Formats: sequence, structure tokens, C-alpha cells
Amino acid sequence: ALKAGGSIDLPEDFAAFEQLMVALDALPPIDTALRLHAAAQIAQRLAELKRQSGSFGFADMLQRLDDALDPERNGEAALRLRTRMLAQYPVALIDEFQDTSPVQSRIFDRLYRIAANEPSSGLLLIGDPKQSIYGFRGADIHSYLQARRATEGRHYMLGTNHRSTASVVAAVNHLLAHPERRDGEGAFMYRSGAENDPLPFAPVEARGRKEAFVSAAGAEPAVTLALDATLLNAETSRRHFAARCAERIVVLLNDPEAGFAEAGEEFVRLRPADIAVLVRTGKEAAAVQRELRRRRVASVYLSDKDSVFASPEAQDLLHWLRAVAEPLDVRLARAAFATRTVGLSIDELRVLARDDEAFDARSEQLRQLHGIWQQQGVLTMLRRTLHLLQLPTRWLGGAADGERRLTNFLHLAELLQAASGQLDGEQALVRWLADQVRGDAAGGDEQIVRLESDADLVKVVTVHKSKGLEYPLVFLPFASGFRGVKKAGTSHLNLADDEGQRTLHLHLSDAHIAEADKERQREDLRLLYVALTRARHAVWVGLAALKEGNANAPTLHRSAIGYVLGGTDEMLPEQLMARIQDLVQPCADIALVPADDMARLGTTPLQPRGEPIALREMTPYDAAFDRRWSIGSFSALVRTLSAVSPISGALASSVAAVRNDEPGDAVDGDTAATLSRAAVALVDAPWHRFPRGAFAGNFLHDQLEWLATEGFDLAASAERQQQLLRRCERQGWAERAPDVLAWLLRVLQSPLPPVGAALDALAVTVPEMEFWLPAQ
Repeated sequence: ALKAGGSIDLPEDFAAFEQLMVALDALPPIDTALRLHAAAQIAQRLAELKRQSGSFGFADMLQRLDDALDPERNGEAALRLRTRMLAQYPVALIDEFQDTSPVQSRIFDRLYRIAANEPSSGLLLIGDPKQSIYGFRGADIHSYLQARRATEGRHYMLGTNHRSTASVVAAVNHLLAHPERRDGEGAFMYRSGAENDPLPFAPVEARGRKEAFVSAAGAEPAVTLALDATLLNAETSRRHFAARCAERIVVLLNDPEAGFAEAGEEFVRLRPADIAVLVRTGKEAAAVQRELRRRRVASVYLSDKDSVFASPEAQDLLHWLRAVAEPLDVRLARAAFATRTVGLSIDELRVLARDDEAFDARSEQLRQLHGIWQQQGVLTMLRRTLHLLQLPTRWLGGAADGERRLTNFLHLAELLQAASGQLDGEQALVRWLADQVRGDAAGGDEQIVRLESDADLVKVVTVHKSKGLEYPLVFLPFASGFRGVKKAGTSHLNLADDEGQRTLHLHLSDAHIAEADKERQREDLRLLYVALTRARHAVWVGLAALKEGNANAPTLHRSAIGYVLGGTDEMLPEQLMARIQDLVQPCADIALVPADDMARLGTTPLQPRGEPIALREMTPYDAAFDRRWSIGSFSALVRTLSAVSPISGALASSVAAVRNDEPGDAVDGDTAATLSRAAVALVDAPWHRFPRGAFAGNFLHDQLEWLATEGFDLAASAERQQQLLRRCERQGWAERAPDVLAWLLRVLQSPLPPVGAALDALAVTVPEMEFWLPAQ
């Protein structure tokens, strides 16, 4: 140790340590090497598994075609393939080209050589880069920008909007022209110089519409910006603007003068179906729908990503199919009846767990449905399930999402019926549904959740789903929201350079995170453009002075709408109203209003319109049916017999006397001993431990039917006993297998009165088919 201010002379070789540390810092971390190794091994293993199973997906097809067209890889073969494909398709027209992936774009470039512009072939690319919003599906806007550079001088623009009113077009033009005019990176953050802006914003003309949106206050503004300048976190802001949005919707719907007016035409009042609320996430959709329900406004949520197999009803239906396929399995039955879809209460489930008769009644329902499935198909069985359990009544009568649940159930039933035509047996269909629920199978458009009702509903739609659609009124309550890229939780980034070439980064620096967040904001700007241009008549936009976490630093400038209004500089809450007012004041079609005060915000219910539909008088059906019939059984017939055999009666009375320790009729010692042994044997018989009810009887009856086809030599066949054990295990009776074996052996070894021989002693047996006898 050295004293303060002391020093020591170190050998010259110690200087090499500094160089060593610099070299070590330059090496990639060990976890990067491990992940690269793992990625290579996984890719290789996945390719092997695909070859073994014969699997071939859309991505595989693209990659193989791309490789086949690569001259460096395939030489002359690649050129011959190109020639043959061009001979078959000399001209191609690609719509929505901004949503192509790098592989797709490279394939088309290798085929048609975009930059060369060869006259022997033609490639027409149609797209709007401002609507490139499907990065999560593999789309890459840089593919479009590369094609744009390669086709310089061959561009044609459609400059007229045929969807929106002139006021909406003028308002959107004004908003997006503001960042385009100011210094910086332009409207979509791609400008890097005065002459280098691959994605500029160009104002468009409006064809306009004849009708106008009006209310009791007069002509409604094309764009309304509702500003809350209070710093709030994302969760609180989401709740507040969901309530404000819902309240504004109800106010308009309750206004008899709100609607669409056209000169010389009848006034058309605003309906719920005219309104779309655009959101980014399921949380935002749930917040809006919750507030709409509080105001008695029905709504529907539409997303382009939601598969019906990802719904809770799909998981519940999987439990139900398993139980119906094996109706004697107690474990599967209890799991099925405990699902949210069946909807039994805690008290009802408690009764099923304790009351054998109640559980037997439910098990009998499963047996009936199993028969329907085998005879009439899974669709009929599931429809019978709906009525047997009264599911529509419960769902539509009380649950807020009742229509959604019923629609999902019926949708799944149709998909199962379609799949059953390609599968053999109930268990194959159960496995198919399990694969779909796990997401192991490729989906299609038929799996996207359906609209639950054709009724007059407010539509809550994701911005991605709304692309290409139009709505009379659009609400954007969460326009200020964004999800920034953070270093924590980010394992890798695939970033593009100035030429659009992407590089995978596993060792992330702050510069990588900043570049990724900039890419995120660019896509958010394109999403904002899509959202603003969906409206025909009016857009309502919620503006929030957001903060991140517990910090009081404003983050509005990191959102797309914040960048449009104020650029990349922070905007303090107290400055927001004045700065935005200066921006929008030149445009009369934009209104900036303070957001409603939450303390005074009401919960106005939607007022019903018009008279209820008059129903016709009910026509009674007076046909008479004889309902005095039932299906009996041997057990039921025996149960009603009043007479018993003398031996049974004597034995029963003696057993009762022994139990009650009462003196009965005098009997000799040998008879008393015989009766006593018989009584003890009767009381201790293993079948007395079977549970009460139809389930046990049906299960034991099934084992006798099985032995009738396999052979009654159960005592002498160890293989048959092992089969019996497995049958007991499948039905949840593994612990009762010894008792079942003892009962069956007793039955098989008991002499049959008509023939005087036991079943296991018969050399030849012929099992009969099931038959019913009429009894009057």
C-alpha cells in the first residue's frame, strides 16, 4: 500500500496491460458468440426437422426461389430459370409494394432488373410508402425506397383524394405540411439534406363530398384536437381519454341534429355504425369499450391479428372436446365443467365435487353428446351443447362480452366441422384443435375473429386493420401514445444503413438503441398518417402531455403527433396550448379545444331511438303429444320389484339382526355361522366401495361388453388383466382397478341359472347387438 501522494515505479512491461484491456473491450461479449452459435444450430436443426416431416412453408418457398435466381450461387441455371419465368410472366403488376420484404423485392429485381428498365419486360409497382406499416410482418420500407431510387424519372402520382371532404383533406394537408416546411428531417423523418428526401409529404387535392357533417352547434370542424396539458403517465392518460372519447361519442349520438346534410336530400342522422375508434393495442381497445359500455353504447373490437384459436373459448372448447370424446374419464369431465365457457358457479362446482348423483347427471350429458358426435358430427354436437347447457341465454343475458363469446364458439364449431372431414376419429380432431390453440399450425383468413353482430355498433379498430378502409367519423383518443425502444429487455436489433442494407446487432450500444427508437418513430408517423386519412367527414384527436414513469420530463415530442406539432424538442406543458394554437390557427378546418375536465366529466347514457319494433302476436301450437314415455333399464325394473327371494330375505333379516344385536328366530349353530360369514362377506365385498350413480354402472357395463368381444378368460389371462388396468387408468379409476378385477372375476365365475355354467367356463360365446324392447 502507498501513502497518499506516493508513487512507485512500475516495470515497462506493465504498459502492455493497458493495451490488453483495450483489446479485450473490443472483443464481442461471450453471450454474443453463444447466441450466434445457438442461432446457427437451431436453423440447422429446424431445416432437418422440416425435411424429415416434409414441411414446406411460404418463407421456405421465397428463400429457395431467391437462391435459385442468384447467379453467383447457381450460375447458368439461375439465368435459365429467369428466362423461363419471364416467358410465362413478361409483365407483372404489384399492388401495395411498400409492404414487400427484402427477399420478395430481391426476387422481383432479379427477374425484371428494375434499374435496367429492359423493354422486353414490364414491372409496375403500385404503393404508398407513407402507408408502410407492416414491419412486424417482415415488410421493409427500404425495399420500396430502393425501387424508388432505381426508377428515378419513371414515377406517376395519384394526386386526388376521393374519400374525404375537402375540409378533412385541407386539415390533414396543413398538419403534415408543417414538419415538411420547417428545418429538420421532414414530415416522415427521412430528409438528410435539401435535395435528399426519399419520402417527402406532398399535399393532395380533394374531390370532396356533397354531404357535410353537422350537429346542433352547426358545421363540425374537420379535425378536433382535444388537449390535456397536465403531465400524466400513460395508464392514467389512457383512462382519461377513453372516458372523454366515449362521452363525446354519446353526446353526438344523443344529438338529434348530428348527422349528414346534403342540399336537396333528406337529412341522415348519425348512427353508432358511422363511428370508428382507432387504437394501437388491446389495452387501448379495452379501455374505450369499457367506457362505452358504461354509457350503454354497444361496440365491436376488430383486429387483423386476433385468431379465433387464441380466444379463451378455443381453450375451453379443447377441454370440452376431450371430455366428450372420453365421457367416462372423471378428470376430463371435471376440467370441462370448470371452464369459463360452461360457466358453472363455485357453488355448482362444489356440488359436483361432493354429490355423486349430480356428477352422474352431468356425466350422462357427456355420454349423450358423445353419441351425437359419433352419429351426426361435431357441429351438431356443439350446437346441442349450446342448448343443453343454455349457454346463449347466459352469455347474452348477463355477460358484457356475450356476443363475442357466442360468435367465437360458433366460429370454432364451423372450423372443427370443416377439419373433421380431413381427420379420422374424435381423438384426431382433439389433437388438431390442440395444435391450433398452441399456434403450431399455419393460420388463414378464415381463422380471424369474426364480427359478432351486424347490429348498429361503434367500431373499435386497430390502425393496422383500418388500412384501406374508411369511416364517416374517426376518433384517435390515444394519438400521443408510443412505445419507445429500451435497452433493457432488447436482445437484438436489425438496423438499416443509408442504403437500406440491414445488419443484425447482438451487442447493443446506446447509439443502436437511439437509431432503433428513431425507426420506431418513423413507423409511428406512417401509422398516424394512415389513421388521419381514414375519415370522410371528421377526426377527433386526443393530445396528452405524457410523462414516462415517475419522472416529470415531458415525452410528447417522442410521439408521432408530438413530432408533427413541435419537432424533436421537448414541449413544456404550459407551452403546449400556445404553440399548438399558433400552428393550427391559419387553418379554419382545425379546432384546438381543452380536453374535458375529468372532475366534471359525466357518464351520459345513450338515449334509445324511435319506437321498439312491434312483434306479431304469438301463434299457439296446440298439437297434443303423448309425453308419458321413458327409456327404462334393467336396473330400474329390478328397483321396483316388491318381492325378494326367501334366501335373500332371510339373509337380509339375519344381517340386520347381527347389526342391531337383536334376538331373532332361533337358528342352529351351523346355520348361524353360515349366515354370519355370508353377512361379513356381503358387507366387505369390494364392489360396495364403488361410488353411487350411473357412472360406475356404465363403466362396469362397458367392461363386460369389452370382455364379450375379447373373451371371458380374465382369470387366466395376464395380458387381459393388464388391458383392464389400462382401461381403468384412462377413465380415472386406476386406484379402483383391483376392485374392478375382483368384481368382474366374481361375475364371470358365478354360475348362470339357465345353463348352470359360469361365463368364463363357456367355450363359445356370441355377443349380441344392443336392442330395445317396447313395454306397455
